[in-house]
Amino acid sequence: ALREVSEFWRTGSVSNLEYLLYLNLVAGRGWNDLSQWCVMPWVLRDYGSNDLDVTDWNSFRDLERPVGALNTERLEMFKKRRDEMKSAGLRPYLYGTHYSAPGYVLYWLLRAVPLHHLKLQNGRFDAPDRLFHGVAETWESALRSTADVKELIPEFYSLPEFLANSSGFDLGATQQGTSVGDVDLPPWANNSPHEFIRLMREALESETVSARMHLWIDLVFGHAQRGDESVRRHNVFHPLTYEGSVDLDAVEDPDARAAAESQIV
Repeated sequence: ALREVSEFWRTGSVSNLEYLLYLNLVAGRGWNDLSQWCVMPWVLRDYGSNDLDVTDWNSFRDLERPVGALNTERLEMFKKRRDEMKSAGLRPYLYGTHYSAPGYVLYWLLRAVPLHHLKLQNGRFDAPDRLFHGVAETWESALRSTADVKELIPEFYSLPEFLANSSGFDLGATQQGTSVGDVDLPPWANNSPHEFIRLMREALESETVSARMHLWIDLVFGHAQRGDESVRRHNVFHPLTYEGSVDLDAVEDPDARAAAESQIV
């Protein structure tokens, strides 16, 4: 079935979104488990222009590299830390956080499923500055922060409602005094969640993405997940994020076990 669907995608009978969703489902991801939520790539890097040009490759992110390797200066910091771990006799890795985790899903879906967020935060919303309040700001964080290499979720290409604070939750104000309400959208979206989703989907289905999407698929679902290719592609995460990396039944300390469980994705 996978081979058939892949062939349908190569011939254009299956859209990029449909194919990515299919790969997620084959890999055991879906919408029933926050720790295995479907993962999607950031495909754009232009969140500041008044008009988005999906025919210009400069509008797009490099799909051959994981998010953590998109910023060369930050990647050098990750590599330096990895080399220090090697010298100390520790198992080396580049990224201490993952591209997908339950906390990230709740971060994205704050306005759509607030009860889950409130449960995580002991009955209150997180500090306003830590909430998802703007697409451009979140992209900059994923591009520059050493603690943020997250990818997107399918809702960015299909569900405009998750961007609006339609229930009018009091999410507070940032330290700069900006009230957190609807998600701030790029100028090219004209303050419209529907237009944002339309253009995001148009970008996902563009020729630029279609020609290179297999490179991202290799990072997340294919041969570049582990081994020499993952090293070459700067795609090495904390050991606990890999299946079979730790035997939880052998961890007797409840605090250590809880810490390990929280990092396994």
